[in-house]
Amino acid sequence: MLNKNNRPTSSRQGRNSLIVVALVLTLILTNLFAAAVLDRGAAQEVDKLNRFVQSQNAAAAQVFREGRDFIGDEEWAEAEGKFRSFISSYPKDGNLDAALYWLAFALSKQEKFKEAEKQLKRLLKEFPRSNWADDATALRVQIAQNVGNPEIINQTLNEDDIEIKIVALQSLFESNPERGLAYVAEMMKPTSTANVRLKEAGIEMLRRFGGKQSVPMLLDIIRNQTDQKLRVTAINTLGRSGDESVLPLLKELATTSTDDEISQAAIFAISRFSGAGAQAMLVDLARTGKSIEVRKNAIFWLSNSGESVLDELLRIYDADRTPEVRKQIIFALKRIGTPRAFNKLYEIARSGDDMEVRKDAFHWIGQGGGAQALDFLIQTYDAERDVEIKQQIIFALSRTGDKRAVQKMMDIARRDPSVELRKQAIFWLGKSNDPEAQKFIEGLLN
Repeated sequence: MLNKNNRPTSSRQGRNSLIVVALVLTLILTNLFAAAVLDRGAAQEVDKLNRFVQSQNAAAAQVFREGRDFIGDEEWAEAEGKFRSFISSYPKDGNLDAALYWLAFALSKQEKFKEAEKQLKRLLKEFPRSNWADDATALRVQIAQNVGNPEIINQTLNEDDIEIKIVALQSLFESNPERGLAYVAEMMKPTSTANVRLKEAGIEMLRRFGGKQSVPMLLDIIRNQTDQKLRVTAINTLGRSGDESVLPLLKELATTSTDDEISQAAIFAISRFSGAGAQAMLVDLARTGKSIEVRKNAIFWLSNSGESVLDELLRIYDADRTPEVRKQIIFALKRIGTPRAFNKLYEIARSGDDMEVRKDAFHWIGQGGGAQALDFLIQTYDAERDVEIKQQIIFALSRTGDKRAVQKMMDIARRDPSVELRKQAIFWLGKSNDPEAQKFIEGLLN
């Protein structure tokens, strides 16, 4: 049966599992946010190279482009030479401020920090309103500890530009971790007016530089911060700490929190630990979690462990008749993808006692692909009597992208006694890019 969007009802199967995948992506993006802000690496700097004024002097433009290419190729000494030549030969060019920045950048990459500082100070003095002023300040902060200029870090932490303050905070941690910890502790107080993005970056600094001292601070953030995004970021960071002493708290959050996002973050954090204790917690949450969503999330992350958790998942499936939990286990079996996992999928699809659960099994068998899965779908179609299940098998065949599946659907379209099933096969053949399928559809129109 087709719905109003001309999609078969079978295409809805697995949607709940896809929602979990979307939640995974959200958690991962949240977890990476601060690190992405902090990473001002070569690729990001190369993007800046496109930011320059088109010179009226063709020779000057050529030298600048050559310098830009050397930066892109990470040939720092050659870039230094090229930008020095540009600065001495074209002192009035509109790209002089950019050239000063890139000269300093190339020098810093060669650990010529004092010379780099000299060029940056010149840029800021001669071009205080330059588009490169913020970049120059950020680079000065990055190399401050190398030139014995820690005061610039403190100065920059008092500025309004969040990007530069984040760079300054990283430099503070690199030069003096104790002061960095103290700064973040102060920033996380209820009375603090610090920007949320700076606080998120502070949490990432705790992970990167805080060591064991970061754990109690992260716990304090989780317990006392009112900003949910900060709490989620701290929970994710705990999951990357490697400190298994935090596992009981994470399980408590997953078990008792009334906020689904907090519970999901806690389960994700538990899954980041590779030990038996974390796996046992996920199994327990999969069995007895406070809500269906908690249990489904635990099952999803358990499936990352592969064959080692298969027996546990099968026991949960056999003991629990909740359709949503069973569907999530079916998705987990597909993710595990071993012969034993697929054999269970075949068993459920063939003889399960819940129609919707059976349909879900067929859906993921079709997504799993492989010759054995295709054999199973074709043989089961011929033996099956339920029209709704047959519709699901046709949809599963269409997902395999296999030539034999196309041929089976053409056979159904030609000979099946059910008009509805023939229409279903024709619909999916019409969606196929297979030349034989397209020729078959054209033949029907003639």
